[in-house]
Amino acid sequence: MNVIAIANQKGGTAKTTTAAVLGLLLSRRGRRVHLIDMDPQASLTQAFGREDETDRLYVSLKDRAGLPVDALAPNLTLTPSTIELGRLETELLPEPGREHYLRASLERTSLPANSLVLLDCPPSLGILAVNGLAIAGGLIVPVQPGGFELYALARLEVTVEAVHDRLNPDLAVLGIVLTNCHRRRKITGRVEAELGRIQVVLGTVRADARLLYATTNGTLRNLRRSNALDDYGVVVDQLDRMLP
Repeated sequence: MNVIAIANQKGGTAKTTTAAVLGLLLSRRGRRVHLIDMDPQASLTQAFGREDETDRLYVSLKDRAGLPVDALAPNLTLTPSTIELGRLETELLPEPGREHYLRASLERTSLPANSLVLLDCPPSLGILAVNGLAIAGGLIVPVQPGGFELYALARLEVTVEAVHDRLNPDLAVLGIVLTNCHRRRKITGRVEAELGRIQVVLGTVRADARLLYATTNGTLRNLRRSNALDDYGVVVDQLDRMLP
């Protein structure tokens, strides 16, 4: 089973949008994709117009039981989240093996053997995010051009190195996705050049009102055309070449 984490401890980088759109586009190309919303803000869940009144992800992780799997579209399923998931950050602190609760639950989850699992990690480097990194084979880092990208990326790389050395030797950074970009602004090209010296830049995604509207209104799966979808398609082209 392939597992890719979408993570950045810095908020406001379109991390959830990246996870949602990559999952949607890959599923439209025929790949079986399962999304896991590991963020207590549950934005990924809301992007597809879903909610979970019984906190099933929280219960599954706490009991290390199989994850809930909700169908969204052909080839696309979701494990939804709720704000209750945030309790695990403190509840798991004294627990041995706390970094592997997601692994235990995913191993007990009924998914097709060739599924690609995309994890939307919270904007932090806490236990929930580490659970995602501890099981992922690849990491995609969404970055929005601004003033603190290199600093945030450096902090994330320290965490990735620690997880790689102590918990998951298979973890590798697949690349960076620049999001919410205005290509005519000089800062976009400057940030892309600076980050490109550190990691592979998988794509540059334009700011797009259609995509923003679709994700905030829970209608993302119905979106068929937009500038951002085209740009994310370039990222998907590269992922298709990387994945078996």
